Amino acid sequence: MKNIRYAFASVSYHKKISFSLGIFSILFLTLSTSLLNLIDIENIFYTEVKELANISIYVKNYQKLIHLYSVMYIVLLVVALIFICGLIFSAIQIKKQDMLKWRIMGFKNHFIIKQAVLETLIPLLAGVLFTAVALLVCQHTYEFLLTSIKPWLSQLLGLERVAFFSSNAIIESTPNQIMHTNSNTNFISLGITNLDTHNISTAFIKNSLLLIVAATISTIASSYTFLKKRPQY
Repeated sequence: MKNIRYAFASVSYHKKISFSLGIFSILFLTLSTSLLNLIDIENIFYTEVKELANISIYVKNYQKLIHLYSVMYIVLLVVALIFICGLIFSAIQIKKQDMLKWRIMGFKNHFIIKQAVLETLIPLLAGVLFTAVALLVCQHTYEFLLTSIKPWLSQLLGLERVAFFSSNAIIESTPNQIMHTNSNTNFISLGITNLDTHNISTAFIKNSLLLIVAATISTIASSYTFLKKRPQY
């Protein structure tokens, strides 16, 4: 409890760096979860239409989009890792006087490092909580935005718009609402406009764990490096 109380006091004192960590957490989780859910949407749709004939053009589009989302996700992870390491290193530099004070007071390195980890995780976890609540409350808006991204990306990449023909139905490659007609041709929906809550929560938890693990390791490494350069008192 003493560690937690001191950590909250430090977070409150160092408002700018704490706010930066919280904002970074929100942005990273929003972007990374969105990319994974875009992949989920493509996979769900592909599963529904893969048994149909004459989908070779769609398969090419599907592969291009999955590749694009995967590359964007990997790039985001690399950039986020570099950014969080730099942000945490800056935080340690800002708090170095506090860490030296802890050592002068006789606290061991493991206590100081644990304190630094708590001070990093508190604003990050606040960002995690905020993002989780926002996704829960605004889930329908979030799903709508994701399904609206595909047509824009398809146009940007120059992907050919695909329609799947059967004897009684046309299925468009972009998820749309059900459109009933009185003619022999009907538009059908594959029920993928509503992304499964399980997909959203799985992607969110995965990215949250990656964020927490990366931040913890970076804080431990930065704190240990700083303390190692300072003589014991």
